[in-house]
Amino acid sequence: MSGDDTASVNTALLQMAAKIGGLESTVSTLLQTWQRMEEKASEGRKDLHQKVEALRAEVTTMGAQISTATKDIAEMKPTVQAVQNVRVQAHGVRNVSRWIYWAAVALSGGVVWIVNNFVDIHFKH
Repeated sequence: MSGDDTASVNTALLQMAAKIGGLESTVSTLLQTWQRMEEKASEGRKDLHQKVEALRAEVTTMGAQISTATKDIAEMKPTVQAVQNVRVQAHGVRNVSRWIYWAAVALSGGVVWIVNNFVDIHFKH
């Protein structure tokens, strides 16, 4: 080989080495980027898992609270029904009392009218 051929081969080898070095740098950069993305994705999955666990704990707590509230309401239901029955009875008693009152007023007025019109009362002087 002649000197020019050797120089052109050396130039081609240097260009190839530069391109291989650029490729190596690009691959290294891509690898680092991929690793950072994987780390962020892992952190994101970890955060999501923690949020799901917290939500599950809250739902479990709410389920227990709803269960307790349902039990308390079931225990209070007879008392509420009894109070409603007493309220209805009190309303009925109030109505009956009004009728009795007005009947008593009418009867006492009738008695006074009867005594006034049919009984002749004279006082001795």
